[in-house]
Amino acid sequence: MLDYPPMRIMLTGGGTGGHVFPLLAVAKKLRKAQPECAFRWFGSIRIEAKLVPEFGIEGTFVPFTFSYRRLSMRALAYYLRTLPAWIIGLPVWLALRDLRRFKPDIVLSSGGYVSAPMLLAARIARVPYALVEINAVPGRATVFFASHASRIYCATEGIASQLRRAAAGSLMVSGYPADTHRSEGANAREHWDLPEGVPLVVVVGGSTGAKAINELVNEALGEPQFVSRSSGRLAILHQLGREPTEAEKAAFSGWAHYRTVAFDPLMAQIYPEAALYIGRAGAATIAELVVARLPAVFIPYPHHADRQQYLNAKVLAEVGAAVILEEGAPGNAVRLRELVEEIALGGRGKAMRDGFKTLQRDGAQLIANDMLALAGGRR
Repeated sequence: MLDYPPMRIMLTGGGTGGHVFPLLAVAKKLRKAQPECAFRWFGSIRIEAKLVPEFGIEGTFVPFTFSYRRLSMRALAYYLRTLPAWIIGLPVWLALRDLRRFKPDIVLSSGGYVSAPMLLAARIARVPYALVEINAVPGRATVFFASHASRIYCATEGIASQLRRAAAGSLMVSGYPADTHRSEGANAREHWDLPEGVPLVVVVGGSTGAKAINELVNEALGEPQFVSRSSGRLAILHQLGREPTEAEKAAFSGWAHYRTVAFDPLMAQIYPEAALYIGRAGAATIAELVVARLPAVFIPYPHHADRQQYLNAKVLAEVGAAVILEEGAPGNAVRLRELVEEIALGGRGKAMRDGFKTLQRDGAQLIANDMLALAGGRR
């Protein structure tokens, strides 16, 4: 690392883990390089409001987000309550207040609608900002604010090629920023009471669960004949997004090493030790799998208009590191059982891990290095 004065960085973004975990990974690298670095977060009252303080970062978490994308009475009631605050510019005023008090050297955004007030405030206050984009389809905030960004960190060349309005010289292909390293002194398998030396399958539907994935996994991996020949040979760690039902407990009662968890923000710490990931294809998940080089079976969320999860998954499928199953397709349960045996117990897993060699996996470090250089150059 080059030696630069300690930085003050305003982080902004949120709504989903895909907008939170990449920034936390970069912050961890910056803290390691410069322990005196100061951080503050501007986000919403969703997932970041709980996770960010746990990482020792204070912030402002506003109750104004575009949480509901489908028309419903609940969505209508929400917008009737919150739109007046947007119309009078309250989120932007709060962001300007944070900038004035914190005095950051730079704003780093991972996107999400809640990042827009802070990026607009940065423009008004003439504070430089940088954008992190790891979705295969760049988000609206990234596209809108790209033309004045000091730097846009893109996970892949394909993402960078879509940002045609980016300021000259601002695009940088950084790879995926993620953190899958264990906490000091922590043993990931001990944390979940999993045996050493047994291939591990990690099932993740999302931070709040995915009904279709949970049901598919129950049908596929709870099949009696599969259980009888695989119990004891495999361990399964299943993030349900909630507590397991009695039916789910019964479906896996024959497994010797089956563990459930509602939600754990440190789930990615076990990825380097796992043999297979099964679940959605959110951007933060892709980043964590690339860093851990963990083969995957993706069941992308099918209802995004831009098919962003399918396109995220395709990045890994094209290099042979993942297989994609379409949600609801006939024969998925049988195919999933076959894939578990081929990848977790057979030889296919090694070939899939080799596919990751073509993908940049130290994105958080590269972004941290570049931000230090940017700030050092300005000073």
